[in-house]
Amino acid sequence: CLDTQFTLPPPKPKMYISKYREAIVLENKYKNEHRTMVPRTVKAPSHREMCPQRPEGEKPEHTFRKKPEHTGMKKVMAQPACVDTRKGDKQLLEKSGLVPFYLQKNDYGIVPGYLRRRKAEKEKAKQDNDAWLTKQQETVKPLAEQEKQNILQGLKRRFNELNFEYQSLPFTISPSQHKKYNYKMFLEEAMSQVEKDIALFEEHKYIYTSDAFHCFLKNNL
Repeated sequence: CLDTQFTLPPPKPKMYISKYREAIVLENKYKNEHRTMVPRTVKAPSHREMCPQRPEGEKPEHTFRKKPEHTGMKKVMAQPACVDTRKGDKQLLEKSGLVPFYLQKNDYGIVPGYLRRRKAEKEKAKQDNDAWLTKQQETVKPLAEQEKQNILQGLKRRFNELNFEYQSLPFTISPSQHKKYNYKMFLEEAMSQVEKDIALFEEHKYIYTSDAFHCFLKNNL
């Protein structure tokens, strides 16, 4: 046999350990004791303490979650439809005109509310107008033929006077001549109004006037 000599490795030096190790461990052990007034480890409650005994005859309460009444999802119902072609094209029966849709309505054949209200408003307006006309007819009187002719002659006389004054103005009047220009505009408006009054008396055979107008005619004619 061969003699082999084994050399052992040199021993490792001991790990450094502080001489204050025990004091530091002891100090950290009770370091957080002053932060609470209760024991560090709280005793867990027993099962009986957590679940007290129920009286006799009382049903146990279920702890599982109840199913909500409304889940927030709407049920989608299949709408009736008819197939038109062999390729599967279809359309809804409600809009196809193949089923009586409007006949099955609850308000079928009933006059809508807005039409009834509109009819009532028209009838009320007509009644108010008739009442106003009746009231006006009581206060107005027909104009006599002689008074009508007198007024018509006075209007024609007034038109001739205005026309004479209008023709007496210069042929050309510039806007810089304020007085003459304004007087010309006044004559034109007055002649236009008198022409309308003459046409009114000549077109209508009967003219009704109020009592105040009769008093005005008596004082001015």
